[in-house]
Amino acid sequence: MAGWFADPSNLDKSEGIGTYSRYGYAGYQLPMYGSQEASIGGGCIDSVSIPNGADTANALANMEFNLSVATVGAANSMRQAAWEPDNMWGWSNDFMEQGTEVLYRQIFTVFGAVTVGLIGLYLLWRSRQADMNNAVTTVAWAVLILVLVTAVVRWPVKAAEYTDQALTIGMNLSTVLINDDQVEGCIREDGMTQDRYDELKELNGEDFCIDTRNASVVASDTVAGQVLYQNWLRTMLGQSEEVTFQERDGEVVEDAEGNPVVTESNAAYKYGPALFAAQAFSWREDEEAGDSPTVRNRLIEEKQELWRNLVAQIQTEDPEAYANISGQRAWERTGTGFLALLTAIFFSLFDLTASILIILGFMIVRFAIVALPIIGTIALLRPAGGPFKRLVNTVLGAIINVAIFSLAAVIYIWASSRILGTTMPVWLQVVLIGLLGVAAWLLLRPGRRIAGLVAGGGVADSLLGRRTGEAEREAERERDRERISRRRDDVRPEEVPDTVRTPRSGADTLPEQKTGADQPAGAGGPAGASGGGGGSGGGEVYRPSRKE
Repeated sequence: MAGWFADPSNLDKSEGIGTYSRYGYAGYQLPMYGSQEASIGGGCIDSVSIPNGADTANALANMEFNLSVATVGAANSMRQAAWEPDNMWGWSNDFMEQGTEVLYRQIFTVFGAVTVGLIGLYLLWRSRQADMNNAVTTVAWAVLILVLVTAVVRWPVKAAEYTDQALTIGMNLSTVLINDDQVEGCIREDGMTQDRYDELKELNGEDFCIDTRNASVVASDTVAGQVLYQNWLRTMLGQSEEVTFQERDGEVVEDAEGNPVVTESNAAYKYGPALFAAQAFSWREDEEAGDSPTVRNRLIEEKQELWRNLVAQIQTEDPEAYANISGQRAWERTGTGFLALLTAIFFSLFDLTASILIILGFMIVRFAIVALPIIGTIALLRPAGGPFKRLVNTVLGAIINVAIFSLAAVIYIWASSRILGTTMPVWLQVVLIGLLGVAAWLLLRPGRRIAGLVAGGGVADSLLGRRTGEAEREAERERDRERISRRRDDVRPEEVPDTVRTPRSGADTLPEQKTGADQPAGAGGPAGASGGGGGSGGGEVYRPSRKE
């Protein structure tokens, strides 16, 4: 199943730096010594007995690992499609050229002339109102739409290619950010052709290392090596690679050939690559075997012999690893295979989502180019420019998503490789990989980014919409205050509720409430009260004093 997804370039197959670029997804079977020599040979031997139930446990482990390989293969294939727009969208070049040309000629040229006539009538009508500001804005808007539509129709493929080149800058960071120990001493040239590759090989020899991988293949090699190969070692031998290099003054000592000097290593580091190569065809070997059945049989016999010799050495040097190969710990293989499946699923969830959103962004850009002549016909009239603004907002949102998720995918792969390269327990690595994907998803919130730009207040509205100045906003607030004031003045006094009373000042004290000190000299009680009541012109109400 995973073989459907393996498709590195011919140069990468020729060089074969990583496990993916060298073998694809071959070699991840889990044979047991005694039940099957090597999966590539298919021959069974009876020299070693297999414990009861080991075949069943190993079959479950093989099924789990096949699902793991298929999951990682789907993620790698989707990532290559997303990160290589030239290969993914080559079919769309004719579609964009023919589609934009037909729509421009049949719709924009015909109905655009009618729209321009309507713009002229609109300008004549506005000129009677001496509104120069609106007239200039309308003309500038129409000219902008005309120039933009004409330029895109003239060079639709170039417009898409320029967008692709700008968006793949973040993806190319994987060749710098993701470190691969296998490329030490290799040279790298961007845009290398087959002729240049052959020339360098001829000048420097066949063993001269040339890193021809692009960003997507580097990422696929990293994922295949960390998620698949390391878990295959744990399932096959019960251990991952462990090595100690000789150091001098804090630096690793190298031998005459430039390789680091190893002081201590386990069986997975020493025999793992050779054991993997003994049960898988590389791209070159598969091509040679396909051309000649004789060569195929010879390669199979050589790999069978190599596999037997390696198992014999492992039996002598590491009995624990041999116990895993011979099926004595077959059920441990099942558990390790299950952890490998969880690792592949947790890793692929965010990786697949990021790749799908990147592909969706590239697709939106291309369909927007084709739809521009139709929308531009309507958008020539500035009052009818809403669809054009929504189109711009959608395209900008797609571009933002592509840029963000391409960078996020590179950082996610780099962080995952760092987690899988630690010595922490496998189950904890699985948990951290899952949490890393959840954290990345929560931080980016992809579903709201395009929707937020398509809605009102998007980027196009900020760049192309009318801007209200501070003076206009202040005038609007002043008009609101005047309207509120007029509404207050229109309220009649009799409509005021009875519960509302005007507060009395100290001078408005009722006559009967005045004390003797407050009354003027010579004023008696009743007489003063009467006189005060008769001469009152302030609207006070006379109330006789209460009789004792």
